[in-house]
Amino acid sequence: MRADDLRFDELLSFRDGVIDFQGRRLVLHSTDAFAQFRKDLFDMVGSRQARRILTRYAYFGGQADAAAMRRVFTWSDVRELVKAGPRLHAMEGVARWVTKRLEFDEQTGHFLMEVTWHGSGEAEEHMAHLGKSEQPVCWMLAGYASGFMSYALGHNIYFVEQTCRAQGGRVCTAVGKDAAAWEGDPSAALAYFSADDIKGKIRSLTEQLRQANRALEVSAKRLSRLERPPLVEARSSAFARVLELCTRIAPFDSSVLITGESGVGKEVVARLIHDRSSRSKGPFLAINCGALPETLLDSELFGHRAGAFTGAVADHAGLFESAAGGTLFLDEIGEISHATQVKLLRVLQEREIRRVGENRTRPINVRVLAATNRDLAARMASGAFREDLYYRLRVVEVAIPPLRERREDILPLARFFVDRLSSKLKLPGLRLSADSIRYLIAYPWPGNVRELENAIEHAAVLSRDGRLTPELLPPGIVHPTAARAARGQRLDAVQLDHIREVLRQSSGNRRRAAATLGISTTTLWRKLKQQRGGSESQE
Repeated sequence: MRADDLRFDELLSFRDGVIDFQGRRLVLHSTDAFAQFRKDLFDMVGSRQARRILTRYAYFGGQADAAAMRRVFTWSDVRELVKAGPRLHAMEGVARWVTKRLEFDEQTGHFLMEVTWHGSGEAEEHMAHLGKSEQPVCWMLAGYASGFMSYALGHNIYFVEQTCRAQGGRVCTAVGKDAAAWEGDPSAALAYFSADDIKGKIRSLTEQLRQANRALEVSAKRLSRLERPPLVEARSSAFARVLELCTRIAPFDSSVLITGESGVGKEVVARLIHDRSSRSKGPFLAINCGALPETLLDSELFGHRAGAFTGAVADHAGLFESAAGGTLFLDEIGEISHATQVKLLRVLQEREIRRVGENRTRPINVRVLAATNRDLAARMASGAFREDLYYRLRVVEVAIPPLRERREDILPLARFFVDRLSSKLKLPGLRLSADSIRYLIAYPWPGNVRELENAIEHAAVLSRDGRLTPELLPPGIVHPTAARAARGQRLDAVQLDHIREVLRQSSGNRRRAAATLGISTTTLWRKLKQQRGGSESQE
């Protein structure tokens, strides 16, 4: 490794409000705030103690950076490690170093380094609140340089500033020497460094970091084998309100009706309510009520006695019993028959069930969450859904907005699916291209979150290098106008077939056919002309 190979974006990582520097957390500070802190130190403890505090603080930071460089990289030459200190300091925005002279003998320990510090933030801080100084004031710069070089070389090195911008100069200059070379020189003021009590702490910290990193590696491998949670960050205010409502109602056993278009994630929300409820340690069982015929649905929900019907060879506990202490999620509740509605209403009112073929009742202890993509209020008005059951299920309603109404959530969802598919499909390095993001955000997603997930998987399966580019997405997403036109052509063809059939049944009488279709003869003529390329003529 060479010092010039160090890259800012590879040394630091940003996640959840944390800046990670190779196992250590960094926090950004403004020079204005630190200038005030420096002044407060002077006022509270005096200039001598302020210098000691700032020097020791920076010395520790320099040693910690050197420890990180030794821990993470293998250096081609110790001189490159020495050069890494100035490069890191420049990356951190403290000052730009220019090395005027460097002498180093590993055999004897001799070290001499003459440097110029350009743009010292510390000198600016001092002048901003304390004004011009008669003495050099870049104590933190000297402390950092001393700490870094001491740890890097394994013996005490001390930097002493010679000239400073705070004195009125253009740049700051400093000299670094091994401890023996400073003996008898009062300008070194070595007492400010107090290196002996710091080095042990650095070694201890380095060992703790090694142990922590090993533990993190083990934890990361274990977590990588687990399924990621089904929810990602909610950037849209619409979905944030949904999550807030779920959190508020989760602790209570009230029935909840979750509504929304197909594919918006109703079961995901139901699981969230369960996970944040007092029943979270109990089972979460789900059933699609629209996928089963009435007799089989009754058996699945309420259970049956052996011999209750053909094939019932043994007693069977239904989901209401099996979900005891937990949550039962009834998806597509709007599809159940009137007979099942009556039975379900009784269960919710009496908190007991009766197995198919049995006379005795059994108490239940379960919370019921239901979901539908149908307009239950309209079905209730038409008599297709019982009013009393509707209000029993809808103690609280959670309405999930479609994805087209919360476009801010599209990108985090897409990235979530990319990460999950990368693990599921064993495609490391899977990532979205910037061009594909533009198409994903612009598309209206009639199939909602489910369609988005399928589109990402479609692109992932076709990807060769891990980049999910626009041409890998389903064509309807990249060319929505063409897709709509194709759908329109298919609808037009169906409409023409229907018109032809009505004409055939009307023995070709267009007036009679138009009356049957509920349109005028002029409209009928126009549709025939449009659909058949104008080959028809008006009677």
